[in-house]
Amino acid sequence: MSFRQTHGDDPSFRRRIRDPQLRELYDYWLIRRGQRPAMLRADLDPTLIPRLLKNLILADVARDGHEIRYRLVGTEIVAAHGFEYTGMTVAELTSGATLDYTRRLYGIVVSEPPVPVYSEGRFQWADMEFRWTKRLHLPLSRDGSSVDMALAGQVFENEQPGGLERLTPAQSAELSADLAKAEAVLD
Repeated sequence: MSFRQTHGDDPSFRRRIRDPQLRELYDYWLIRRGQRPAMLRADLDPTLIPRLLKNLILADVARDGHEIRYRLVGTEIVAAHGFEYTGMTVAELTSGATLDYTRRLYGIVVSEPPVPVYSEGRFQWADMEFRWTKRLHLPLSRDGSSVDMALAGQVFENEQPGGLERLTPAQSAELSADLAKAEAVLD
């Protein structure tokens, strides 16, 4: 699987997230994270985001992104894959270029400093058809000092814009600008 990173002149990472559900998840994460590098796992309250649950993944991630275990996988994602993979590791699910890509994506999320990553690309459904998917991976921390988990949202579309996989890590200036905007909306 090939991919490219995209960088725009827009200082807002949020504007690059091209799905309303994923933007809602990003806003939720920003507010709950505050000024910390990552949102605390204890601050994740599913009752505040019930309509997003079917599209969420909660994963344990080793520091380098090499080991990933899926703790929770939403029903929409399970349906796309055609089986339940809660409790499984990424290496039990896939191999080759897809495994390498997934490890790289999660590795960016748990890097130092940790950053959210938005990506888009083709996804082969359980029925073997290809569809377009959009993903947002967000850093989580159990202890507030190290990032050891990821909260991800994934949505699927029938349209296939084609092209390369697009992987967009957030920049720290974008996070600060987006947080200031989100806090202003809440005031």
